[in-house]
Amino acid sequence: MMSPVESREEKKYAYTAIIDRIREMISNGELAPGDRLPPERRLAESFGVSRNSLRQAFQALAERRILESRQGDGTYLLATIDATFSGDAIIDALNAQSGFLHDIIEFRGMIEPQTAALAAQRIKPKSIDRLKILVCDQQRALMAGREDDSFDAEFHRLLAAGAGNRVIDQVMTTIQSIVNESRSVWLQSSERRHASVEGHLRIIDALEARDAEAACLAMKNHIAEIEDHIFGEQQKH
Repeated sequence: MMSPVESREEKKYAYTAIIDRIREMISNGELAPGDRLPPERRLAESFGVSRNSLRQAFQALAERRILESRQGDGTYLLATIDATFSGDAIIDALNAQSGFLHDIIEFRGMIEPQTAALAAQRIKPKSIDRLKILVCDQQRALMAGREDDSFDAEFHRLLAAGAGNRVIDQVMTTIQSIVNESRSVWLQSSERRHASVEGHLRIIDALEARDAEAACLAMKNHIAEIEDHIFGEQQKH
């Protein structure tokens, strides 16, 4: 098993390689601020790194306003990379972000299962139909290779509204931008997107059955899967 020091050095090497290659593309005139980067798969193969390492590096670069992911339109270079930005800087940025993500997932695990349980008792049939349409849209986006985080966010927003509690609805609407950190494009993978669709379908089944206990459990499992996909993947690379 790889030691923590070896794991950190491997990550640092991958992130440094990514930064160096982007700097090289800029210096060669292949890339300039305002340009869209090539697709993730092609870059990962060209850079000789995993797509997960590339995604995590891009996340740190996005936080520094060097890159920007535009929904349905790819990733854009906003600025050149500072000479002091390094593989260690990416690791430090991701460690800080990881702590915040843990807090978000913990919060969601406290609130959303009980919200789903209430929704199973109170949600209107037309709202369940709307949730079904959203999951269909999410599946189509997944099959087309488009980002689906907006459908995911809307699913959970409608579910909160369906709980019939104005405080829950208002709180979840108010903190939407914070919760959306756990849906960041940099944290997504094909496996997570498929798991999200399946989790939403299980929740809908429980809502249709008016089974509060099953809805609560389905949401708990859904959030546990999100946590595993976010932090499990980070531990593998």
